[in-house]
Amino acid sequence: MSTNTVRRPELRWMLDDVLLPEVRSAVVLARDGLVITATGEISEADADRFAACLASLRGSSAAATEFCGDSSEAQPAWNQTLIEFDTGYIFLIAAGPHAYMGVSTTKRVDMGPATQRFHAVVQKLGTELGTLPRSGDSDRS
Repeated sequence: MSTNTVRRPELRWMLDDVLLPEVRSAVVLARDGLVITATGEISEADADRFAACLASLRGSSAAATEFCGDSSEAQPAWNQTLIEFDTGYIFLIAAGPHAYMGVSTTKRVDMGPATQRFHAVVQKLGTELGTLPRSGDSDRS
């Protein structure tokens, strides 16, 4: 990874904590789809493409929140999206102000311990990330 793509290389050690058996790679990205840091078996170009896909997925998922709440309540906040494929899973989890963590796994991943580990890491990342909202950002996640 070059420093052009990985803006916060000091966070990489924290992201390495998600590299459990059957985890392929992980990316932390800003809301605009730019890579903050990445780890695992992922090239710089693939990290950039994965982050762009995750940003789009996050936007689509957040748009669906209106279907998960009572119309008399405030719109619920988006927290996580999980996609299942024949060969694995993509996890996308809120990881701080306007930042997200995406993890790619094989189908053989042990979902319980993996999910617990991912959420523990995003809690740590949330305290470390300083991604500030850009002007015009009003979204909570």
